[in-house]
Amino acid sequence: MLSLDCVPLTTYYQMTGETADAVNKRIQRGLWIEGVHVLKIEGVKERWIDLVEVAKWARTNKKTYPGE
Repeated sequence: MLSLDCVPLTTYYQMTGETADAVNKRIQRGLWIEGVHVLKIEGVKERWIDLVEVAKWARTNKKTYPGE
């Protein structure tokens, strides 16, 4: 099994079904931070997503439901 910690944005969209609009709104609202969740790699046009940091963010921002 191949395990990746970072993927290009287009791959992230395909993997998750998320939209560019949703990702951009998270960045604009400061929920995702450039250099932490979203990476700009020198010499590469496309930004990358750090899946480890996004998973941490999701776990700290998850909703809790009654009975959990």
